[in-house]
Amino acid sequence: MVLSREIVVLLFGRGAFTPEAIDLTASALFYYSVGMTAFGLKDVLIRAFYALQDTKTPIMNATIAVIINIVLNIVLSRFLGIGGLALATSIAGIVSTFLMFITLRKKIGPFGLREAVISFVKISAASLVMGGIAYATFLFLCSCLSKNTALIASIGIGTVTYGILILLMKIPEVDRTVAAVKLRIRDRKRSRDEN
Repeated sequence: MVLSREIVVLLFGRGAFTPEAIDLTASALFYYSVGMTAFGLKDVLIRAFYALQDTKTPIMNATIAVIINIVLNIVLSRFLGIGGLALATSIAGIVSTFLMFITLRKKIGPFGLREAVISFVKISAASLVMGGIAYATFLFLCSCLSKNTALIASIGIGTVTYGILILLMKIPEVDRTVAAVKLRIRDRKRSRDEN
């Protein structure tokens, strides 16, 4: 989000892609990013409902999301243009995901929602720090490198920062993933040694 314009310039900023097109695309990218987590979670939740033989809830949820999206498209596009359309889609996705969480909780009971919220808060904090460091690094590196090189370097530094932070924050999902990767590496090494 913090480097949305710079990313668009790197990927598309040449030829017939005008500065106005860059601004419009960067605005859309920024506001679509607001709902990125919700879009990912929604797919998982839909599969959970299908596994419970419930196809009605996802359809009802999708209908609500479409109605919210249409209303917000009309309202927000007047103020933010194409960014308003992207933000409307993000908000509809967030509301839809929230409603599915509530419905699934009623269906199967508590499923570690408290722990998931704690992990989400920690991950969000790490993301904010990463965004700040990536943006500050980009501004600093622009004085001595080309903008594209500074962008790539700042994204790399931001990614490393994020990785270190989520490891230090002791997030259970991250710890389990790291343990699984270590186990797999150990198993491959052992099978190589045996051969």
